[in-house]
Amino acid sequence: MPTSRVPDLIDALTAGLGGWPDLATVKVVDGPLVTDSASEEWLFVGYDGDSEGDFVTATTQQEWAGIGAKKKTEEIVLTCSILVQRGSTDVRSCRARTYEIFAAVESFLRADPGLGFSTPTVCAVGEHTFHQEQTEAGMQGRLPFTVTCTTRI
Repeated sequence: MPTSRVPDLIDALTAGLGGWPDLATVKVVDGPLVTDSASEEWLFVGYDGDSEGDFVTATTQQEWAGIGAKKKTEEIVLTCSILVQRGSTDVRSCRARTYEIFAAVESFLRADPGLGFSTPTVCAVGEHTFHQEQTEAGMQGRLPFTVTCTTRI
């Protein structure tokens, strides 16, 4: 019996989003990846995309599923982020593309909210924020968001 579904949730999202057709041009990675990739579009699972942030991957809360139960209900809030970089100062196109990627993530989760886990499991996009930043390399859109998941362990 697992202690938490957090590791499995990260694996399922990374694999599933990495194979989702609407995200074919997006580099989907597990956590804060150190790389020399020239990719302009990133989707981080378990990382908020802020290199100066606090690097919280997930928070959870668990409680027994009933008196005398041998199962627990786990509420997971998983941090993720989209990062779109452009070599220009075109704010509008960068913002639009960031939200297109976000819409693809939501479509993926709506297609299978249980992510193949046993029932009852429901995952969905929670909150999000959007940051528009002009950098030395051009416009950057960063959209940290959470995936909330209620599951039974």
